[in-house]
Amino acid sequence: MHKILISVLLAAAPASASEPVRRDTPQGVVEGRSDNGIEMFKGIPYTAPPLGPMRWRPPGDQPHWTGVRDASAFGPVCVQKAPATARVLASSPQSEDCLTLNIWRPADAKNAPVMVWIHGGANMFGSGSEPFYDGAAFARRGIILVTINYRLGYLGFFGHPALKEGGGNLVNYGLLDQIAALKWVRDNITAYGGDPARVTMFGESAGGGAVLNLLAAPSARGLFAQAIVQSGGGLPARKDAGDATKAGQAIAAALGLKDATADALRALPAERFFDAAVPRPEPGFGAVPGGAEVAEPPLAAIRAGRAANVPLLIGVNSNEGSLVDSWGMKDEQVLALLGGRAPVIADAYGSATTNRGDFARRLYGDVIFLYPARAIARAQQRRAPVWLYYFDYLPEGLRAQQKGVNHAGEIPFVFDMSASLAQIPRTERDLSFAKGVNGCFAAFATGGKPSASPLCSAWAPYDAKADNWFVFRDPPAGANRFAERQLDAIGAVLRQLGLD
Repeated sequence: MHKILISVLLAAAPASASEPVRRDTPQGVVEGRSDNGIEMFKGIPYTAPPLGPMRWRPPGDQPHWTGVRDASAFGPVCVQKAPATARVLASSPQSEDCLTLNIWRPADAKNAPVMVWIHGGANMFGSGSEPFYDGAAFARRGIILVTINYRLGYLGFFGHPALKEGGGNLVNYGLLDQIAALKWVRDNITAYGGDPARVTMFGESAGGGAVLNLLAAPSARGLFAQAIVQSGGGLPARKDAGDATKAGQAIAAALGLKDATADALRALPAERFFDAAVPRPEPGFGAVPGGAEVAEPPLAAIRAGRAANVPLLIGVNSNEGSLVDSWGMKDEQVLALLGGRAPVIADAYGSATTNRGDFARRLYGDVIFLYPARAIARAQQRRAPVWLYYFDYLPEGLRAQQKGVNHAGEIPFVFDMSASLAQIPRTERDLSFAKGVNGCFAAFATGGKPSASPLCSAWAPYDAKADNWFVFRDPPAGANRFAERQLDAIGAVLRQLGLD
């Protein structure tokens, strides 16, 4: 979720002079815009639109056209009910015809590395056109950045007995969209000066969870060479395709379709899925085991060697527990995450348990984000290099009101977008740090090592024995066995519950 981040970002970037630029691609000729050596191509469809009979079906073929396609503006965002704080999303045109992507490229790009961004938003809202995902900073470093839309909410993740494809309930349509976008990159990015063999996929929150699923997805194998997971969780899903199917039946009944046919479901106006009678998706909503491409939880696949053995950069923020407030969760709900066993691990937290609310938020962040990040790093480093981070640099204008970096708070730094923190007084140090963080991520995408960037020069590959984290703070530093006592206590309880 991005409520805190969105509330402090500009609604749109300021306009600047630009010129038209064309590329001849396998799909046809596209005309985008060029500005100060950066070319932008927006709203390019990577698959057929999932309209009418194509709703809740796998992505179709890549579209082609004759003539020149205008690629100067973003396409519609996927149908969603965005939070009130998401001003850009709330005012953007919406459509089921939303499966498009956007490209930022250096004008002289040739065999350039490529980064494919999967946005967050709990699999319920968001888009690849949000202003803080602007790819110009990466393009200035010689990288082609691609951002994508994918189906969201019950239009993207939905099961029902009437929806059968190949004899099964696919459920994970949004994940299939992400795979289709990666295939588009493989087939088309050369025309934009990119190297399809040098693709780094990365995402945050639900997008980070998607990256984990794509690491384990059979048909995504070979579509990327590296991966980055920002606050992506990773514990096994508590629900599977069977649960999603039962939920879909309840949703259909709430909409007056107790014995729904596939045609009747596909005929429903998209906005009906936001009716008050329809249950709101819960935390963890999204792709489930048993649906398309998810044979098992990603952590299990990584541990068993059944996931892609590619270099991985993975990490979390220092106040992931901010999501407790975003979801409107009560302290009791959070403490129940461990099946009533929270008191068992209280000793590991010491004085941190004095304030019940603070402890609940710390525990939520550690259980949902820190513990699985470390577990994934430990598993993946057996087969490929891994870099593990903890992001704890807070803009100076927020330090008096926040205890740490909220969920999604690293995004403006990863994209070198400090200038978009409109309501926060910015210091030269903030701007410099953002440039440095962007350089670390760009160095990983370009040469496979974040340490090639000055800010991250001390960042060593993860070693399970040392349990070494890289801490983004001022100044950055390494930390061995970070929060080890707390995470070990959590792991012991999770194993008792069968969740690890």
